[in-house]
Amino acid sequence: MRNLEERLRFAQVILHELSKELLSRSMLNKRFIQQSGTSATFEGILKFLTRNGYVEKSGSAHRAPYRITDKGKRLLEGLS
Repeated sequence: MRNLEERLRFAQVILHELSKELLSRSMLNKRFIQQSGTSATFEGILKFLTRNGYVEKSGSAHRAPYRITDKGKRLLEGLS
């Protein structure tokens, strides 16, 4: 299990990418891997961020891109 500081850094990467633009899961995964981790790590962090309301899908379609929520923006500000 990764330590809290590392998990928060991973969350910051995802939130930062989504603060710039809406991204599909696959594009977000690619950017995450380029910067800091593995697909498995990405899936766990994205699941946490989604369950806790920090990110959400921008629509109801299966492949709808993800976006950062207001709650996610506040977390990103706190992590920066």
